[in-house]
Amino acid sequence: MALTLEWACGFEQFGAPTDLAQIVQPWSAQLANGNFMGISTGAGVRTLQGSGVIPKALDLGNYVGSGIIWAVPNIGTRFLGMGWFLPTLPGGEGNLFQITATPTLPDGQGADGVRVTLDNTGTVRIRQNSTNAVLATSATYAVSGNSQYWLSLSCNPNAGWVTLALNGAIIATAILGISFALQYITFCSAGWQSNGQNVTIDDLVSYLTDGTDTAATLVPSRSVWTSLPNAVGDKTQWSRMGGAVANWASVDGQAYQSTLYNTTSQAGTLDYYNITDLPGAPTVLDGLVLTACARKEDSGARSLKLHARVNGADDVSSPFTLTTGAAFWYLSATFPQAPGGGAWTPSAVNLCQIGLEAA
Repeated sequence: MALTLEWACGFEQFGAPTDLAQIVQPWSAQLANGNFMGISTGAGVRTLQGSGVIPKALDLGNYVGSGIIWAVPNIGTRFLGMGWFLPTLPGGEGNLFQITATPTLPDGQGADGVRVTLDNTGTVRIRQNSTNAVLATSATYAVSGNSQYWLSLSCNPNAGWVTLALNGAIIATAILGISFALQYITFCSAGWQSNGQNVTIDDLVSYLTDGTDTAATLVPSRSVWTSLPNAVGDKTQWSRMGGAVANWASVDGQAYQSTLYNTTSQAGTLDYYNITDLPGAPTVLDGLVLTACARKEDSGARSLKLHARVNGADDVSSPFTLTTGAAFWYLSATFPQAPGGGAWTPSAVNLCQIGLEAA
């Protein structure tokens, strides 16, 4: 069985500007009510946990209906892993996840698919939405308040299974007697009252599989690390705007900069940037997710390609079509292998240049 990184994100774009106390690295809880937000694998998500950036995580809030809905491609089995911090148990049974074919409100009961719930005894249940039937129940106090977990969730919607595991131990597995096209995963705060508990999540990773997986296949602990531009790359063909001393210095921030940026009106022009090194000595690297913030201001057709470059060899994303006058877009491409083939190594990542190509 093989897992291939499909997606990784840190949710930092949803964070409030005010950080509360640091819980446990890389956590930083935030004073924020998540309300109801949407993300998509096609829209791009920034990951900001790394050298020179502020580590943050997404606090789903403790209000009715708080959470996010994630649109995912229907690829069969879906594997997710994430850091998951639970400050307190809820006042009653509430939703943690909804896995559905149609969009579903965080605190509701979807018309299709299944949902994972948590109650005030720490018991996790997997319920079928159409009937509300309990398909699986964990032990009481399988989940505790004021606890940080690595949470692994897997689902095969084609009459397969749903499995929930914490820190590598499966606490609930349901064998499904239904089949549905998995298109949405909704992350929820399980408090069904305004004083219910929060859930804080970060380091979300999503995987494709080779089809030989089982309900016992879990996503091991993973961390999403951000390396920002820190030096000039092999080519500098875009123009600086706003007075930055170098092109890389225009794009080394934590968010888009409306007065300091690089620009070009010529198709085929390239800008490359060296990036900060990885921390420590990681042994397994799932892939590289390259994210850019872009805006199109001229007329005519224009698109952007993202490059990963190691020792003069490039891997290039499919072109992203930009729309004139649109707001800044976050565009992401995943590179599961290093340019030229083969698995990523720490040295390859540290040598990697990231690049932008106008098309």
